[in-house]
Amino acid sequence: MFKEIGEVSHVGITMLDRVGPPVIYSLLETIIFISALFIYPTKKVSKYCISDILFICLFLYLFGRSFYSTQELGVTSNPAYSRVKSNFFSIGNFIGKVIPYETFNLSQVKDYLHPTPSIISSPDVKNIIFIMGESLSSKHVDYFGYERETMPFIRQLANENPNVLLKEAYSAGLMTAISVPALFNAIPRPNGLKQIMKGDTNFFKLAKLQGFDTHFYTAQPERAMMIMSIMGKSWMNHQITPTQLGLSPEQGMNDHKLFPLLQKIDLDKQKNFIVLHQRGSHSPYAEYLKEEDKIFKDGSPLDNYDSTVYNTDQLIQKVYNYLEKRGKDDYILIYTSDHGQFVTKNHYNQGTTVEDQYIVPTFIYTKIDRINQKLKVLHQCKRLFHQQLSTLIINIMGFDMPISSCEKGVINSGMITGDYGYLSIEKNNPPAFINPNRK
Repeated sequence: MFKEIGEVSHVGITMLDRVGPPVIYSLLETIIFISALFIYPTKKVSKYCISDILFICLFLYLFGRSFYSTQELGVTSNPAYSRVKSNFFSIGNFIGKVIPYETFNLSQVKDYLHPTPSIISSPDVKNIIFIMGESLSSKHVDYFGYERETMPFIRQLANENPNVLLKEAYSAGLMTAISVPALFNAIPRPNGLKQIMKGDTNFFKLAKLQGFDTHFYTAQPERAMMIMSIMGKSWMNHQITPTQLGLSPEQGMNDHKLFPLLQKIDLDKQKNFIVLHQRGSHSPYAEYLKEEDKIFKDGSPLDNYDSTVYNTDQLIQKVYNYLEKRGKDDYILIYTSDHGQFVTKNHYNQGTTVEDQYIVPTFIYTKIDRINQKLKVLHQCKRLFHQQLSTLIINIMGFDMPISSCEKGVINSGMITGDYGYLSIEKNNPPAFINPNRK
């Protein structure tokens, strides 16, 4: 647990101007709280016994909940929480999970660690624009055989333009809280949590090392962004949520409101790494679409879901047209979804191991010859893995990071440590569910 104490101390000293005041305030608050034990006479202590017991039970519950949780979401802090609530969750997760797992080596899966890759060249590209989709299954994309015309733009572009790669891919996880951190940190297998916390292969950190200005703009409600700390928040130069645009922390927004934010970025002045994070096809489906934007009109969950897929296609088209009109071949445009959804006329759910849940579309477009040469390896794959996309992005930033193979990979399930199981994928074999706790 204290392996990185030297590095943390070194970094912390440089941040004293920012962390000093809240640390001092917290110490004073703690002293005042503890001093209350000595203020009241002993004979009156019994009056507060029930309150003390309830207070202790509340923390014991949180410790136990964190320890036994089979997922990451809802047991960690959130940037939209109040200071008290944020500290409550942070302490609960630290004492309930981090300390016991670290002290007693409770995880059955070996830690994945990777050093910061070496810089071997200047970046292959000036502007990286990554549209991070949400809950969009490739089973609902017409290019891959779906009966409805849900993504006509990327289908036509893929059929007519040799600079387009459009493939199905295995997502890094079954849920956002697992998939996105694994994708943004190039984690190829379970139990990469230490690697994620160190940030040695984080997109945003590596981009900054190569001189990119880093941007993260999301359409998701701020209160839903509970995983920012493991996505690379510390290395995001510019971060905008709907809250900064005047909405409440509980409100998200239509994905197309991300487009004006992209337009404000000067793509000519410097290198940019940009993530446009969608609300996409998150349930409740079409929550942020106007009625005229719902191309499928019956109002069923399936119609609403497919309308969100169409809406994503329109966003990709809008971004593509904007970049092309600049007349400069200095960018790469990437789209993929964090995971899929299982949606039919009669059923819809998420988080299961049904194929619809983890097969997602991956779209890449660039005119840069050097990158297209590297993409030839991906064109040969029947299906990609998110890990290939991760290593590609790090590679074209100019780092010594080989693009991974599509021969095998994993799909994380409920926890990023893998202790509650994960899907193992190998070429020409059906997915196998691996539970490390079963002998």
